[in-house]
Amino acid sequence: MKKLLVFVGCALLSAGSVTAQDDSNLFTHLGASLGVGTTGISIDLSTNVTDYVSVRGGVDIMPKFKYSSDIKIAGVAERQAQYDQVRTANPGLGLPEVTFPQRVDIQGKLNNTTGHILFDIYPGKSIDWHLTLGAYFGSKKVIDIYTTDARQLEGVYRYNNSTERAAAGFPRIGAQLGDFFLEPDQTGIINATVETKSFRPYVGLGWGRAVPKNHPLGFSVDLGVQFWGTPKVYCEGNELTAEDVGNSDGGFMKTLTKITVYPTLTFRLTGKIF
Repeated sequence: MKKLLVFVGCALLSAGSVTAQDDSNLFTHLGASLGVGTTGISIDLSTNVTDYVSVRGGVDIMPKFKYSSDIKIAGVAERQAQYDQVRTANPGLGLPEVTFPQRVDIQGKLNNTTGHILFDIYPGKSIDWHLTLGAYFGSKKVIDIYTTDARQLEGVYRYNNSTERAAAGFPRIGAQLGDFFLEPDQTGIINATVETKSFRPYVGLGWGRAVPKNHPLGFSVDLGVQFWGTPKVYCEGNELTAEDVGNSDGGFMKTLTKITVYPTLTFRLTGKIF
């Protein structure tokens, strides 16, 4: 991240020094744009630093899409049979009567609205192709995951936290989501989040001027990546450790938590305010 910021500064200084002697077109225009892409709906204000550099800042509003599914409780049928056998044969252990659900309903909600500061660097006064450097920033939490019916896991919570279970040597039970083992809280709900870095350096290529030069309206497109680090999963505030268990559920989660960059593609309609 530090290297990227140093590179941004050097690029801006170089562009400014090259044009300082013959270019008085400094911060003379203001533009605005409306875009759509993988970051949601993008709203920008922009200005020209020189004919070779422009800067834009804005917000990317990502709709909070929801996805509902169910996931399997790993090995629960075998665990139920074993538990019931021991409980019936050993009433003195005081093991609670519990029915373990084989599947549990979950919902995931996207939470990825961000802001951004981006510098477009053009190789020539009349060339619209540009290199873009900058950063996106927002909440660390990009996905919320939660169960939708507390009644499904109330018994599992009582079982996991009973001293009799521990004394009898039975393992804990939870939902296996991809590589991650999630346990319910005291209300019978599983609450988990996927978190990334809140500050995400960006590098990309694009075509089009942030502030149109010869027309009141223009079009631009940007393609690049945000470096948001390795996504981490938290359950009830505790970071979970990935463990490969060969479970087929949660394939999306398995993939997501291994992606360290966020692809960014944005199409924008640009306009000159003055």
